[in-house]
Amino acid sequence: MQSIRRRRFAWFPGLSLAAALAAVAHLLGPAAKPLPDVVIGLLLGVAVRSALGDIAPILAPGIALTLKYVLRTAIILLGSGLSVAVVLETGSRTLAVIITCVIVAMLLGISLSRLFRLPGVVGTLIGAGTAICGGTAILTIAPLTRATDEEVAYALTTIFTFNIIALLTYPWLGHMLGLSSTAFGSWAGTAVNDTSVVVATGYVYSNAAGAVATIVKLTRTVLLVPLAVLVGFWYAGSPPVAKAQRGVWSRTRASTPWFIFGFVAMASLNSLGLLPATVVHTLTTTATFLIVVVLVAVGLNVDIRQLARMGLRPLVVGLLLASIMALCSFGLIDALKIG
Repeated sequence: MQSIRRRRFAWFPGLSLAAALAAVAHLLGPAAKPLPDVVIGLLLGVAVRSALGDIAPILAPGIALTLKYVLRTAIILLGSGLSVAVVLETGSRTLAVIITCVIVAMLLGISLSRLFRLPGVVGTLIGAGTAICGGTAILTIAPLTRATDEEVAYALTTIFTFNIIALLTYPWLGHMLGLSSTAFGSWAGTAVNDTSVVVATGYVYSNAAGAVATIVKLTRTVLLVPLAVLVGFWYAGSPPVAKAQRGVWSRTRASTPWFIFGFVAMASLNSLGLLPATVVHTLTTTATFLIVVVLVAVGLNVDIRQLARMGLRPLVVGLLLASIMALCSFGLIDALKIG
């Protein structure tokens, strides 16, 4: 009985550590300006992970839960501060930019990995992570490509590295370029990788930019479903078609971002005037703190030693791809006069 209870609450130590570090980041925020609490939380997570070396087995389940379910909860709560009209308008306005960037990222990821002679399907994984939603896309696509653990680690570490770079540099670049909140949110939503970092980067810039970045990113995340189908059938290869189809469809169903319906439902309640202003304030304040908790967990997942073992080639590919996608996204947003 005790072992069952321990397994049931295996998430508690990791989540507690992430929440405690997030509280420290929140307290340090006013004194550490201009560094926002999400950046402080991320750096605290990286520092603690570096001190620990490997993530202790007792912490791993809670960190994984934070990255998945706490993030989804935060995004659903953020919907309470928006209206359905804004969600639909913002998502549809940037759809052409999103689709173009997804296609370019996949093609470039594969091309650059071949140019730099990265192992196996690393280029496909890095391309998918850059195109859609970072680590989530990589972990969804990996089984469909029969990627090895080393290839997945290569791709994940590269993506996590540039998540940190994006969070530290995008808001500064946005202010230097004088971007409006709509333009910056659209840029972050189409060019930054992981959902957690997109949301955090947007809200570091401004609340309005954070709302736009969240909507654009969720619109982009929906494209993981067709991408998983296409990649799955492309790599189906030798197994019987029926068996390959079952694998593809099961992975696709598992990767469908159902939490988006919760986000839209909260926006619908707000649009109908069913959420009092005090409730909206409480929900959105809670959501912003949960984003800090998630950023701490992102930091706890960054293994500096793994970066050193990987060498420069995957990081160069990641830097080139991230830089090209930033320029591509920015150019499209400027050409289409978004914001």
